[in-house]
Amino acid sequence: MKRVRRDEQGVALILALSFMVLIGLVTTALLSSLMGAVGSRSELDDVRNRQYAAEAAVERAIATVRTIGGQGPAREPCGPYDGSTLNGFTVHVDCTPTPTTTRGLLLQRNVVFTSCLGSSTCNATNTIVRAQVNYETPVDTTVTKTYIESWTVSR
Repeated sequence: MKRVRRDEQGVALILALSFMVLIGLVTTALLSSLMGAVGSRSELDDVRNRQYAAEAAVERAIATVRTIGGQGPAREPCGPYDGSTLNGFTVHVDCTPTPTTTRGLLLQRNVVFTSCLGSSTCNATNTIVRAQVNYETPVDTTVTKTYIESWTVSR
């Protein structure tokens, strides 16, 4: 009886081909993930730059309101502030005086600032930054301190 010789010729070729296919699949998956991450990074950069521009425009408006003459902040009209182009975005800031009084009948000079893109009035759907600010004026209309009571970033 003739015995069939079983050698391992060709097995190395099959293992090498299997290894190359496996490496190809892993590389394809990694490249796909990398390309998705690069696209997401670009979107995140745009969102970050838009938020920074909106925050800077609100900070500029807060500083401008500090210098309002007449009866001072929250008693005189303020804003809107248009045309701030920062980080490639044109930002509009609305300013709404919201004065209140304490139980001791002291005037609280509160002002609400809202910022949005473009030059239209800001509303609940397009607001990026909303800040409520209190301007302290002890005796006259000169602002001595500015308090940020709330600062909200959306979108």
